[in-house]
Amino acid sequence: MANSELVKKLNVNLSNLQLFYVKLHNYHWNVQGMNFKPLHEMTEAYYDYFAEQYDEVAERIVQLGGKPFGSLKEYLENATLEEVMDKTFDAKTVLSGVSKDFAALLAEFKDLRKAADEADDPTTVALAEDNIAWLEKESWMVNVSMA
Repeated sequence: MANSELVKKLNVNLSNLQLFYVKLHNYHWNVQGMNFKPLHEMTEAYYDYFAEQYDEVAERIVQLGGKPFGSLKEYLENATLEEVMDKTFDAKTVLSGVSKDFAALLAEFKDLRKAADEADDPTTVALAEDNIAWLEKESWMVNVSMA
């Protein structure tokens, strides 16, 4: 796979990371109910994590000779995750939404790992694998919380 194809995949990932970052803030600000405090803290930890990943992916795109998307228009046109327009959430809605997006991001990072491996790009493979490990663990924790 040429670097340009890998850069395209990374830009889609960048778009999803930005969209999820915004969605996590929406959950963080607008969750209500008895589980407000733990969910408020959880979503903050998650958006802090994804802010770092967003920067890592953008910098990897530049290292590969590409240009990372830098506008909301580009993110919305290329993201595969869906926005949430609601402004009030209960615990079940937040956990379900996070679980769904974690699953989508996990699949995306696995696809990215495969593409990077085919491109003989061990640095992008490592970036993907780090996120796969993190997402697998956090997905398990979120899913256990919903049981």
